[in-house]
Amino acid sequence: MSKLLIETNNQVQLLMLNRPETKNAFDAELWALFRDALNNASVNPEIHSVIVSGSNNTFSSGVDLASMIGDSGANYEEPFETCIDALINFTKPLIAAVDGVAIGGGATILLHFDAVFIAPGARIKYPFSDLGLAPEVGSSLLLFQSLGYQKAAQLLFDADWISGEEYCELGLARYCGLDFSAQAAAYASKLSEQSLASIVETKAILKTFNADVMAAARKLETTAMKKLYGSEDNLKAVEKFFARKRTS
Repeated sequence: MSKLLIETNNQVQLLMLNRPETKNAFDAELWALFRDALNNASVNPEIHSVIVSGSNNTFSSGVDLASMIGDSGANYEEPFETCIDALINFTKPLIAAVDGVAIGGGATILLHFDAVFIAPGARIKYPFSDLGLAPEVGSSLLLFQSLGYQKAAQLLFDADWISGEEYCELGLARYCGLDFSAQAAAYASKLSEQSLASIVETKAILKTFNADVMAAARKLETTAMKKLYGSEDNLKAVEKFFARKRTS
């Protein structure tokens, strides 16, 4: 079965991350599949909006660390970077329906969605300090812009879990409730009644305000990530991560 399930109903395309054995963690193949689906939907006149969710009642546990070890990680960077480009440049309404966990890359991508609908029991985590790494996907910029310096620093330094309710209270989600999935679908349906041309132009204008600073933030994050990846702190953290997995 595909790692990304795609279904289209009434001008709304549903993308479901589908690696339940890893809690929908992203490997190179899933980044590439997600990228291609976004690029295709962006130019398909039959699609008005896209809803992204995860299989097995969880959104995504982020980067699949096992897929980045040894030869497996050699082909990781290109699909990851081009997927983030596709995400940032997606022209149409992009909606997330989030349950279970959203960790690391599974959490940072949410900051680029136009609307997030989340379950109260969902848990969000930016684990970069736990892993001896730097933020990614422009998350340092978007959290700073949304929350201010101290709250952004708290989320990134402490790497604590955030509940779905708190995530919504922070203004990072549009809606929190047990019917989050139905509400996401209802919102996509509502947007389908609006002028898509108007939404596309408006989204392009809103994205333009942040384009240069987003590019600068991603460059800074990439430089820091390359500096820290493979460092003593990072290797110890990854070893600890896999030790916990072996005993769980």
